[in-house]
Amino acid sequence: MLKKNKEWIGLLLIIVLMSCSKSSSGDPNEGDNGGKDDSQNELIGKTLPDWQEGYLDIHAINTGRGESQLLIFPDGTTMLIDAAGSLISPTDAIPPPSQKPNGNVSPGLAVANYTRHFIKTASNKINYLMLSHFDPDHMGTYSSSLPLDPTGTFRMGGITEVGAKIDFDKIIDRGYPDYNFPTNMASNSRIANYIKFIDWAKAHKGVIAEQFDVGKNDQIVLQENPSAYSNFEIRNIISNGVVWTGTGTGSTNTLPSGPEVAAADGSENIFSIGFVLSYGKFNFFTAGDLQYNGRTAHPWKDVEAPVAVVVPEVDVMKANHHATSNCNGTTILNSLKPQTVIIHPWRDVHPNTETLSRIFTANSGVQIFSTNMTEANKPRLGANLNRLKAVEGHIVVRVDPGGEEYYVYVLDDTNQDYKVTGVFGPYKSK
Repeated sequence: MLKKNKEWIGLLLIIVLMSCSKSSSGDPNEGDNGGKDDSQNELIGKTLPDWQEGYLDIHAINTGRGESQLLIFPDGTTMLIDAAGSLISPTDAIPPPSQKPNGNVSPGLAVANYTRHFIKTASNKINYLMLSHFDPDHMGTYSSSLPLDPTGTFRMGGITEVGAKIDFDKIIDRGYPDYNFPTNMASNSRIANYIKFIDWAKAHKGVIAEQFDVGKNDQIVLQENPSAYSNFEIRNIISNGVVWTGTGTGSTNTLPSGPEVAAADGSENIFSIGFVLSYGKFNFFTAGDLQYNGRTAHPWKDVEAPVAVVVPEVDVMKANHHATSNCNGTTILNSLKPQTVIIHPWRDVHPNTETLSRIFTANSGVQIFSTNMTEANKPRLGANLNRLKAVEGHIVVRVDPGGEEYYVYVLDDTNQDYKVTGVFGPYKSK
């Protein structure tokens, strides 16, 4: 009897040990913290800790009115890409989600407050202010009712409001200095106001303005301590339909010349800026509203296709064009094969369920985080809705020093305390 009891005790001990081993192994693609670091779960309900030297932060800032990304490089250099500022009405035919944190805080101010909070332990300013393209949900809408800057030079909304409130060193866009592609853009009141803002920043702040230079890997570089992070690089991939060749700093124009492109004046999305950021093994791809509308009649409008030829597999991807239809096509997704995708929806048609299905097909284990989701859109997504890891909040990717792995944090966007509501990871970089 004693022998049998010992056998049962031994068997029970093996089962317990196997169970503990299984629970501690933690598949990072299951969406929890893998059991690796309980301190990460302890962050829930607390303000996300400040950036620290060696880490790479990628923030998806949610205002409910467009797209804005804050990047903090390992040495503390900072870059803000876009500053959501659409003035869309909540009763629009394709309505937006709720404005965040509330209707009393303008989108530009919300982005400025968020940025100011998280850059204080880094450079404490914006080193690079980048505009991916010239649509209102990325740069801000113009209205004569918007407040003037303190000098009375320009109206403050979206990127011009952020730039008026936070010091920055350099601004990069797709049009400087002429703003004449595909046609004269300065005739647009929104662009004209933006040009006034740039002239003001150059004259009063000593800001440098540049056009995004496709193919380069030395236009956006570390400013605070570059020698400490030789494994960090940003490669400029696309702008204005010009795409990196994949060799050296070469680039090639994928768009036809002449009136055909000029007639595409309303197709601002295809002119978006895109780049790949690399930090050790970690890779990140972002490209504004890159899409392929009208490619059947005009194959050159599929600007995702030439990009797919030169991009590597990535760990994290910002979904092109808010993951609506006619973007994030099979070709580019099969090249990128993202492990994590961040979506910035701001209207009732974002994201699109067919687009989500393409993302899952490219990588069945992909983790998708969405900053927003209208209630009306949820039923349209079907089974894909339950596969999303988040549908509300600021999303933060924090890459460990060296780039070997990263966590994803979801932050409360209903106030400006930036408290953690969810922790996911660690994810191993490819």
